[in-house]
Parts: sequence; structure tokens; C-alpha cells
Amino acid sequence: MEKIRICATIPVRGGLEAWGDVHRELLAPLARPGVEIVLRDLPEAPIEAIGCAYDCELLAMHHIRAARRAEEEGFHAVAMGCLDEPGVQGAKEALSIPVIGESEACMHFASMVGRRFSYLMPGEINGNQRGGYGSRCIEDVARMYGFADKLASVRSVSGKTLEFAARDDSLPEAMIEQARLAMEEDGADVVIGYGSLDVIGRLQRELPIPVIDPIQASAMMAESLARLSIAQSKRAYPRPVNIDIDG
Repeated sequence: MEKIRICATIPVRGGLEAWGDVHRELLAPLARPGVEIVLRDLPEAPIEAIGCAYDCELLAMHHIRAARRAEEEGFHAVAMGCLDEPGVQGAKEALSIPVIGESEACMHFASMVGRRFSYLMPGEINGNQRGGYGSRCIEDVARMYGFADKLASVRSVSGKTLEFAARDDSLPEAMIEQARLAMEEDGADVVIGYGSLDVIGRLQRELPIPVIDPIQASAMMAESLARLSIAQSKRAYPRPVNIDIDG
């Protein structure tokens, strides 16, 4: 079989500079002969971080264009970054190769090893954001994929996404605290983590439940579908009539 080439995106301007090292660290344990994972960001994107549904809409077409370029360049699958999944549904329609969203991959893996899962991510507060502004995109994605009943909570650690990329020393302790509260108060038996390899590794070592990393999960699911020669159904995701209009 020819080498499987996966394009993994960081869907913001300057993503490789801010997040490239974190992604490479997390993807390194997945390296194997016959698989190549190439990181791309969105140089023409208008923003450097994603924090709400408006940001997702700003980035959606930029992300879809990047995915289409990957298919044109011969990649076998695209792992589209960001838990809020900007442009993922449109890319599933536009592409014939497998397209995987980060939350899509995480929630499927989490549902295989547990009954209820919680997200840990940046936010404006320390605590459970379920039903609040910082949680709405995740809740919408969970409903879309049919996992709303399994979403125990969306817990945040106060901070911006770029602070996670910079590996703030205080983050692991705060993440562990919120993960334990997700277990004790929200009933989570799986955690979807966020941050560097150090943060994810510490969560995995210190928690008695599975911890899933979104970057690793989306790359592994993309590789699996590529190996199986399975992509999204064109009955579910028909090719857009106006695909040649790049608005």
C-alpha cells in the first residue's frame, strides 16, 4: 500500500508558530512507517484564536479551502483542527477523501470507552460552563453528532487558547482539579483533554479514567478511514451544487 498522507490543520492565522510544537509533540507517538502527517495552518485567516461561534463562521471558508487544497495535493485524509469544528461540515460535502473533525473523533472514541464524557478547555472561568457562552459550540456539535446525552459537562480553566499553547506552568494543576470535579460532580467517566503533551500526559497519569487528546484522536481516525478506503457518504454529504463559487 502507498504511504498514507494526512493533512492535519490548525485553523487560525499563525497556528504553526503558536501551536506547531504542541501538535508535533502529540503526533510524534503516532508516527509509523508508511504514514505521513503534515501540519498546515491558515495564513489568510483573519484571526489567531477561536473563542465563539462568530469566530468559527469567520474561519469556515478558509478552512474548507485548505481542506480542498489538501485533496488536490494528493492527501488521503484531512484531520480538521479545533473542537468547535469551523468548516468541517462544508468540507465533508466538498471533499471525496475522509474529513474528520476534532470533536467528532473525540466523542466517538469517548463513547467507546465510557458512558459519559466531559470536555476540559480554556474559558473565562474555572468551572462547569454547561449551558453558558463558552460551552455552546461544543453542545451544538454534540447534538449534531448524536452525543448530547453523553455530554456530562464542559469544564473550563480560566485562560486563553494561546496560554495553553505557551504551556503555562499553572495549567496542569487547574486541569486536574476540573477533571476531578467532572468525575465527582458531573458523572464523567471519560475526559476529553486540551493542551500540550505534558498536560495530557499528566492527566492520563493522575486520573483513574481515560483521557482522550483531540489532536491524536482526529489524526488516528483519519488514518483509520484512509486505510479502510472509507470516506463520508455522499448521500449524507452531497457535493455542493455551487462548489465552484468561492465566496
